[in-house]
Amino acid sequence: MRTLSDHYRAISRFFIYWFMVWVIAVVPASSIADTHKISQFESVEMAPRQVISLSGSWQFKPGEVSDTINDFSENDIARWTSINVPANWYLEGKDISGVAWYAKTFTIPHLNEGKRVSLKFSGVDYIAEIWLNGRYIGFHEGYFQAFEFDITNALVFDKENQLIVKVNSPLEKMGEDWSLHKRYIKGIFGHHDTRPGGAWSDRGQEKNTGGIWAPVMLEIHEVALIKNVKVSPQLHLDKHSADANVQMQIDLQQAVALPATIQFTLKPYNFPVTQTVVKEVKQNLTPGFNTFHVPISINDPALWWPWEQGKPNLYQLEIKVIANKQVIDSKAVTFGFRDVQYDKMNNEWKINGQRLFLRGTNYIASQWLSEMTPERFAQDIALMKAANINIVRVHAHVTAEDYYRLCDESGLLNWQDFPLQWGYVDDQDFHNNVIRQASAMVNELFNHPSIIAWSLINEPAWEADWMKEKYHHVNKSQNKALTERLYKTVLPLDKTRYVHPFSASSEHPWLGWYSGHWLDYNQPTNISLVAEYGAQALPNLVNLRKIMSEKDLWPETEEQWGRWMYHNFQPKAAFNIAKIAKGNTPADFVKNTQEYQAKVLKLATESYRRQRYHPVSGIFQFMFVEDWPSMNWGVIDYWRTPKLGYYALQQAYQPVLPSIAWKQENYQHGEVADFDLWVINDLPKDYPNAKVTYSLRNSKTLLETHDFTLDVAADSGLKIKDIRFNNLNLGHYELIFTIADSEGKRLGVNTHEFDVLNSEKTKHIDQ
Repeated sequence: MRTLSDHYRAISRFFIYWFMVWVIAVVPASSIADTHKISQFESVEMAPRQVISLSGSWQFKPGEVSDTINDFSENDIARWTSINVPANWYLEGKDISGVAWYAKTFTIPHLNEGKRVSLKFSGVDYIAEIWLNGRYIGFHEGYFQAFEFDITNALVFDKENQLIVKVNSPLEKMGEDWSLHKRYIKGIFGHHDTRPGGAWSDRGQEKNTGGIWAPVMLEIHEVALIKNVKVSPQLHLDKHSADANVQMQIDLQQAVALPATIQFTLKPYNFPVTQTVVKEVKQNLTPGFNTFHVPISINDPALWWPWEQGKPNLYQLEIKVIANKQVIDSKAVTFGFRDVQYDKMNNEWKINGQRLFLRGTNYIASQWLSEMTPERFAQDIALMKAANINIVRVHAHVTAEDYYRLCDESGLLNWQDFPLQWGYVDDQDFHNNVIRQASAMVNELFNHPSIIAWSLINEPAWEADWMKEKYHHVNKSQNKALTERLYKTVLPLDKTRYVHPFSASSEHPWLGWYSGHWLDYNQPTNISLVAEYGAQALPNLVNLRKIMSEKDLWPETEEQWGRWMYHNFQPKAAFNIAKIAKGNTPADFVKNTQEYQAKVLKLATESYRRQRYHPVSGIFQFMFVEDWPSMNWGVIDYWRTPKLGYYALQQAYQPVLPSIAWKQENYQHGEVADFDLWVINDLPKDYPNAKVTYSLRNSKTLLETHDFTLDVAADSGLKIKDIRFNNLNLGHYELIFTIADSEGKRLGVNTHEFDVLNSEKTKHIDQ
C-alpha cells in the first residue's frame, strides 16, 4: 500500500514536470531587442555613474556604546581582526550584540577631482555612524533602508582615505513584559517565534542579526544627481493606453542654476521591443532639490500579470540629465503597467480588472539577510511557483532588494509587511521614527509591480486578545494611536496599492495548533483574509541530526526539551492541542509531525478555497521555509528539503482544483461514507466539456470508477456532485478525483484517504 509520503511525492513530480514545461514555454527571455524610436528627439548615450565597490575585507572590533572614534589610533585599527563586508557579523563567526566598529581604507585617483563622490550603504543593521578621515559624516537608523552621504569635501585624492563605521545592533531591554515595550524597528529579526530561542525565552535575542549586511560603494558623479524616482502606472479604462506618472528629484550640487534637458526613454525590459517612447523636458535647475512630476503616455502597453494569468511584462525607464550637450547623470528604473484593486464589500482582488484568489504563504528567507544570494532567492521562488503559490506575505520584515526584483521578473505577487509586530513604546520619538522608516519602505519599494499591498503592523498590542491574556496589565489602547497615524501616513504615499492597517489576530485562526481542533477547519469561516494558518513539523531525520546532537535526538528530560524549544519546537501545542504521537523512534516522531502538518494544510486550504469570495478572498499558509536550523512551521526546512506539508499545499493550491469535501475523518463499519465533489477554477479561462473522473480504491484494488463531462467556467467554484458509498468493508480507502480538459490534458488531481473501522476505533468529527 502506498504511504502518504509516496502519494504526495508522486503528485509533486507531476506538478514540477508541468511547471518546468511552463517555464520553458511561457517565461519571457530577459534580453532586449533593438529599439524602434517613435520620438523626434535624438537619443543620447547613457553615461553611467562610476561605481567603486567597497566589498571585501574590512577591519572589525566589538566595542561599547560609550566608545568614540578618538579611542582608536591607526595602530589600534591595524590590529583589529578582519571581517567580510557585506555580511551579518554572526555569519562571520562574531556572535555578539550591541556595538562593533568597522574600518576600511580606499584610494580615489586625482582624475576624479572636480566631481562629486557619494558613499552609499545598501543596508546596515541597525544603527550606523560614519567618519571619513576623522571627519563625522552622518548617522542612520533602520536595518533595511539604503542610505548615502556626500563625502566630496572629506576626501583626499591619490592618497589613502580611512572610512570608519560604528554599527550598533542593540538588544531590547529584557524584563517580564519586554515584548510590550520594544524600541527597535526590526520585526522578526528582533523578536519572533522563529528566532533562535523563540519569542518568549530569555534567550530569544541571541545570534544577533547586526552588521553591514548589504553592499557598500562609492559613486562618482557630476553636479546633478537623479534621486527618488517613483513611477505610478495608470491604465486607462479601455486598457489600450496608459500613463507612466514619474515623480522624481534632481539634486543640483552647485551654487548656481543650470539649464538642462531631462530626457525620458520608455521601452520594454524583458520582452521584445514593439515601441519606444521618448519625452524631453527643458528645465532650469536650481541649487538643491528640484522636484518633477512628468506623465509619459503609451499606447497598447504590455501589462504586467501574475504568473498564472499572463506574462510579467516589465518596462525600463531611462532618465538622463543633459547639460551643455553632455549627459551629466543617468538612471534606469524598471516597473510594470498593472492595476491593483481590492473591493472590500465583495472581498475581491482584481489585477488589471481580472479577479484573482490569493493563494499565499508567509516567508522569512533567513535570519541573516546576507546569507541570501540571488540564486537562493530564485530557488525559493521556483519552489513557491511549483507549489502553485501566487502571492507571498513577506512576514513582519523587509527583505533584500534581489528578492523583489526576481519576483517582478517571475510574476510572483507580494503582500509586504512593515517590520512591526506586537508591542512597542508609545513615546513621540518612537512614533516619529516609525513614520520615517515606513515612508522609506514605501518609497524604496514603490516601483516593484509584484507588491500589491502594504500591511503596517502584525498583531498590535491593542488588538491582540492573546497578548491581553499573557500580560494582564497591558494598556488596552497601547499603540492604537501609532497604528492610526501610520495608516494615515502611508495611505497618501501610494495610491496604486491597498493599505492594510494591521494584520489582526482574528485573521490568524491557528486551529489545531494554538486552539481548537484541526477538524474545525471543516466549518464555515467569517474571515475574508486568512493571513496565517498551519502547524509545525520536524525536518527529515538526516537534517534533524544537523540541528540536535545524537543524545538529544530523543528528548525526555526538561533540559533536553529546552534545547528543542530553543530551536523553536513547541511541545505544548504539539502534544496537548495537536495531540501528535511521539512514536517509538525519532523516525516515527518525524513522520507523525509531517503527516499532521500535511493533513492540517490540506483540510484548511481546501475548505477555504471552497469558500472563495463567500467570504474568503485570500489565504496565507504559515510558513514557507525555516529561516535558520530549526524545526517550526516551514513546509520546507532550512536546507530547502520539502516536508510532506509542501506536497499537501501544492495539491491543495492547484489553480484548477478538484476538491473533496468530507464530513468526518473515518467511518464506522456499516455507516455511509458520503462526500461532496467541487471544482474550483482560479484561472481566467473556460474549460468546456471538461472530463471529470472519480474512483474508489481499497489498497491496490479499484472498486468503482465514474466519468462525466462538465463545463467549467473561468474564475469559478461550484459543488458538482454528492457521492455516497454504502456497505464498505473494514480497511483503508482512497478516493481519487481528477479533471482534464476536453482533449484529455489533466488539469488537476486530488485524493482523500479514510478508514472504515470497528465502532470502538472510529474517530468522529465531533471528538
